[in-house]
Amino acid sequence: MNLTASGSTRSVTIIRWVARIIGILLMALFLFFFVADCLQKGRIAIESERILMIVFLLLAFIGLSIAWKWEGIGAASAVAGLIGFNIFAPETVARAGIFAVTALYGLPALLFLFCWFRTRKPIHPKAT
Repeated sequence: MNLTASGSTRSVTIIRWVARIIGILLMALFLFFFVADCLQKGRIAIESERILMIVFLLLAFIGLSIAWKWEGIGAASAVAGLIGFNIFAPETVARAGIFAVTALYGLPALLFLFCWFRTRKPIHPKAT
């Protein structure tokens, strides 16, 4: 299938908006669970074993937000946060089955990376 320039641009735009919508839904889900956890306890209390998990999830959260403006940097930050979350909180991932959630967070990040790759300007060396 041969895509024209406008067809390629259109598909990237659609993929970009799919990534944005999925990212918004996942960020809302994260905030919902965070607020529900705080309301259940009556205060914002983070146990010491959950600090790294929260830090890396926040990195993914911030990365998905940044990806709206700078797709490459934001997606890379989100992926780094998810990798860190899976490395430094493996017991949480295994116990809660959160691997599926991290895979979901990875989906919009990978879509943003795809859009960045397809729309970035090629680097041409200067002729001397």
